[in-house]
Amino acid sequence: MLKSLSGATCGVLLALTSTALAQTYPARPVTMIIPFAAGGPTDVLGRVMAQRMGEILGQQVVVENVGGAGGMTGSKRVADAAPDGYNFVLGTVGTHAQSQTMYKKPLYNTATDFTPVALIAEVPIVLIARKDLPVNNLKEFIAYAKANQSKMQYGSAGAGSATHLGCVLLNYLIGVDITHVPYRGPAPPCRISKAAASIICVRS
Repeated sequence: MLKSLSGATCGVLLALTSTALAQTYPARPVTMIIPFAAGGPTDVLGRVMAQRMGEILGQQVVVENVGGAGGMTGSKRVADAAPDGYNFVLGTVGTHAQSQTMYKKPLYNTATDFTPVALIAEVPIVLIARKDLPVNNLKEFIAYAKANQSKMQYGSAGAGSATHLGCVLLNYLIGVDITHVPYRGPAPPCRISKAAASIICVRS
């Protein structure tokens, strides 16, 4: 029996068996699990990819957003699915690399529960702040953060996600302790950052 599929950064992750490789595949729609909330970069990438995949495969590629636990909830859905090639996950470095060392008991084992299929994209992490935050560059941001860290917060795509660890590293390097606010994907904190003065959004 072949394993499910996994990838790093943004990679395609599937569940396959020898029957899935037959000429009749796919005989019905396939499901792409995006392990984050709708509207984020992984979601946008996945939906563009799904449309083209559907054209190539001759079957609809159904996109399903299953956020939670820094992307592990959606990824586990595929790890637990029948290995028939009809379910795959668009994983990231957070869901299939960092998750394995962040938790004592991760929801799955990337090495044994998945098989990498393709590297789709390499996405940088970007620090985003409110437009009216009184800073114009990183140096000014660091000074502002040191003076206002007790009332600042940052949003991420979830605990253990790449965006979360990116901010943890930034906190450490600039010597501040800004409060983490986890979400089910990178899109929600970006929307909230427009309305809440203390929210800093990190998006990958």
